[in-house]
Amino acid sequence: MNTKKSIDVLNIFIGINCNRFERYTTASKQTNEADLKTLFAVFQEKSKRCKAELISEVHKLGGKPTKDSAAILLFFRIWMQLLSNIKIKDREDILNRCEYDTDVILKKYNYLLNNNIEHLTPNHQNMLKAQHQSIKKDHDTLKGLGDLLVTCRKFNLDT
Repeated sequence: MNTKKSIDVLNIFIGINCNRFERYTTASKQTNEADLKTLFAVFQEKSKRCKAELISEVHKLGGKPTKDSAAILLFFRIWMQLLSNIKIKDREDILNRCEYDTDVILKKYNYLLNNNIEHLTPNHQNMLKAQHQSIKKDHDTLKGLGDLLVTCRKFNLDT
């Protein structure tokens, strides 16, 4: 196992969780609905925990964790800042956007995990699989809330 490669891979996952945190920060600013703000705060905390676990593993390997100001993160942060200035009134739209973003994150986790097995210890693999499962639960929550809105609309129920 190449330690430098391991650190690089773990740093990519740190970046993913930084982006995820920023996305839910932005989503929280885009809505006035208290239940969504609470949900997004829970998702932000999960992202912070995942990031902290990853940072700890990078330190154990003797590496330096990626900084939030990396070029990709900077671009993402600027884009999210632009989006945060827009209030999304439609609950379904914000849920769909967050579900889509979470789906992209799940695909990134799968791709990176499957294509970097040789650079990750069994402990790293287990940690990343657990994080993936946690993110999957968040995705399913978002999907369920969106599906509920569609069902209510179908039967002309107030939401």
